[in-house]
Amino acid sequence: MPSSTASTLRDLHLLHQRAKALRDRLTSGPKTLAARKLALETRQKALDDAKKALQDEKVAVKKHEHHLQSQQSKSDDLKVKLNAVKKNDEYKAIQNQLALDKNHMEKTEGEILEAMERVDEKTRLVAEAELEVKKFTDEVAALAKQIDEHAEAQKAQLAELDKAIVEAESLIDEEQRDRYRRTVKQRGADALASAEDGACSGCYVTLTSQVMNELINGQTLQFCMTCGRMLYLADAEQNTSKYGRS
Repeated sequence: MPSSTASTLRDLHLLHQRAKALRDRLTSGPKTLAARKLALETRQKALDDAKKALQDEKVAVKKHEHHLQSQQSKSDDLKVKLNAVKKNDEYKAIQNQLALDKNHMEKTEGEILEAMERVDEKTRLVAEAELEVKKFTDEVAALAKQIDEHAEAQKAQLAELDKAIVEAESLIDEEQRDRYRRTVKQRGADALASAEDGACSGCYVTLTSQVMNELINGQTLQFCMTCGRMLYLADAEQNTSKYGRS
């Protein structure tokens, strides 16, 4: 593995890292969008529930009003009947019933007022929920547009990187290229690591003198015995190797 190939491995490592970062962004965008859409669905359901609660409260007000009208009609009938009775005990009975009906109507009126207050509160909550859903819907739409726009540029960049990777791979000796590609297929961008200060930069385990010497000689691909990454000399190590190691 001549020094030119060592430089190629350094370049390839950078290209693979950049390509991975782009692929991660291409993947993370839709995931983020899906999460935001799920959050929007949650808010929409909360709005639907608030609208139903408001409608139920309005129905309750109507029921109380109808009940009050029925009570009032019954009381009016008793008042008419009261003017026609001649017996004292019957007169007192109707008066007692009118008093009870009055209490019932006052209670119903109180219930109507309470229900109307709940209607007002639930109307306010629905309005707030509608504003939140509208705002969130706009944000999700803007995010989707942004992801689509960025995806086009990222895909173009990724295509350029893939082309550069293929071109750089062609510089590796053909007899070693298959092993390189198998390693990259297994580990992706994490398939390579620089040798810095006598250690693998991937796992930070000290490399043997034999491995360091092989890297300096640059005849064959070298792998970290601990993490399995393909190794190449860091720039500083490469410069040192030109003048001998102390």
